[in-house]
Amino acid sequence: MWVPDIQAAEGPIYLAIADALEADIGGGVLRQGDRLPPQRELAYQLGVTLGTVTRAYGEAERRRLVKGETGRGTYVASRTQKVSPLIPKEDEPEACDLARNFAFPHLNPSLAGGLVRMAGTAGIERLNGFVPSEGLKAHRETGVLVFKDYGLEADPARVAVTCGAQHGIQVTCQALFRSGDAVAVDQFTYPSIFNTLDGLGLKAVPIPALRGEGGAFGCMDPEALARAARQHGVSGVFLMPNMQNPTTHTMSVEERQDLVAVARQYDLRIVEDDPYTPFLTETLPAFGALAPERTASIASISKVCSPGSRIGFVHVPEPFGESIRNKIGESTWMASPITAELISGWVRQGDLFKALRLKRKSNRERYRIAREVLSPFVLQGGPVKVFGWLHLPDGMDPDALQAALAQQKVSVLSSRYFQARGQTPAPYLRLTFGSEQSDETFRSALERVRETIDRMAGLPDLVRPVG
Repeated sequence: MWVPDIQAAEGPIYLAIADALEADIGGGVLRQGDRLPPQRELAYQLGVTLGTVTRAYGEAERRRLVKGETGRGTYVASRTQKVSPLIPKEDEPEACDLARNFAFPHLNPSLAGGLVRMAGTAGIERLNGFVPSEGLKAHRETGVLVFKDYGLEADPARVAVTCGAQHGIQVTCQALFRSGDAVAVDQFTYPSIFNTLDGLGLKAVPIPALRGEGGAFGCMDPEALARAARQHGVSGVFLMPNMQNPTTHTMSVEERQDLVAVARQYDLRIVEDDPYTPFLTETLPAFGALAPERTASIASISKVCSPGSRIGFVHVPEPFGESIRNKIGESTWMASPITAELISGWVRQGDLFKALRLKRKSNRERYRIAREVLSPFVLQGGPVKVFGWLHLPDGMDPDALQAALAQQKVSVLSSRYFQARGQTPAPYLRLTFGSEQSDETFRSALERVRETIDRMAGLPDLVRPVG
């Protein structure tokens, strides 16, 4: 059992343990995958309190030296990371893509047309220089127009332009939280949020969802969030109120109000991320409207018309405005004013709305095809939802299903990608509707999904209990 020598250590004991762990990993005494002793046992061996070892392991995890896995313990972490399957590769082999949420990119506005229009804009050369980190006023006012579709009357003075929604999440979390804070997230949630929080020294605390008829996933359970606030001291909560990724649930007004009540009771800050909101036909009040004093809202047009532009918008409570500007400046100095101008033109000239109308029409047909092919399995979603959350037969391993489909050149995402590390994958798949251009290709891929599920359901060695 690994026991560090801390007899000559000066300063806090927990830091001495973390320093010794870092030294032993660097010196080869501990290697990737080695399991560390249980915290209680190490505390006994060192003659220190359990709390001291807990803080030491927490510090080691913050330094990315170790990873804790629920029910398994703490292990020496890898120094490298595998490339996410969501990141496209230039030389990627042909495959039917039901994994990545590229929402009908072939229906995006004409880039050539947008650039031609930009070229004729008076004073265009000013965009080729530095601008304030929060963006030019005209571009922040475009953000105000975008936020209207999100159910939020935004103040342009509190809007900042970011390099897409992912960057918006990063700088918002940096502004609202401090290293070591705990942030509540959905039990199944946006995959990148775990790495983002981890990279900022924040702890993700998964919260279960309410369940409806047929086991359908609802919103985050307010009572469970309140318990987490009491037991884990969470400082905030990350929410996707509209078309939650991956479960597709859109919160009712009442559900939003219930979560706001908990946030106010325990003084939680809210990060509201809603990249798919424009696809919905009903505008519901944003958390930024229901609880403006504690909510940072994030909007993006990447899923609607232009992922290549890398433009997003954040709207934050007034006390955090300077912090957001600083975080943007420290990370990228500014979002590109050139692509911000391109997006502003598309928004103001109506190109974004035209593209959205075409995409909604295509998505209705894709959802109809999916329901037809995958029946009688439960496909949580709807005609305005650009992906579906497929409920698999009880006990089916979603990772095995994903691997079997990959051999057939069909890419899907197992529930594992949407869960905190160390959790047992649950029997669900996320299937996206808009990455493939052809309805026929989309149908063919879904038929392979259905056939593979049917085949695997009859093979006991591919089915195991799911906890």
